[in-house]
Amino acid sequence: MMTQPFPDLPDSSNEVSSVHFHPADRFQLLSAYLDREVTAQEHRQVQMWIDTDPQFKQAYLNLLRLQQAMPQLPGPPPSISAAELSQRVFTQIAQENRYQQCWRWGSIAVAVGLGVVTSLCWGPVRSFLPGPQQAQRETPESLMIALNQPLFDVPTETH
Repeated sequence: MMTQPFPDLPDSSNEVSSVHFHPADRFQLLSAYLDREVTAQEHRQVQMWIDTDPQFKQAYLNLLRLQQAMPQLPGPPPSISAAELSQRVFTQIAQENRYQQCWRWGSIAVAVGLGVVTSLCWGPVRSFLPGPQQAQRETPESLMIALNQPLFDVPTETH
């Protein structure tokens, strides 16, 4: 459902009147009229105001002169050329990339250095998992001997 920007606008051109419009709304509608952004009904309303209201017609003429003069106004001259601006932007990006890369490589170097110092101070870390040397010592034979010949007598009680 599309709403009208000016809901108080009458539905037919026979009922047009400026009673329903606030002066700010009339000015906004006039501005939209000059920009060719009004519906046919709004166009008829503004045209009727121009034809019947001398103050509104004067506002219309002032806005029309202002609109026609705007493209002729010179803009501020650019302080630097587009080529120089783009060169500065790319130079800044390259400097930031170098800075980030230095931080990245520095962090890697510190991590490696800490790893080396840690391994030198504490030596090789012993694992709780059996290594190849422990697996060779524990053979099924030595295990059977330990089970068949206990180190101490196990008392057996019978009731």
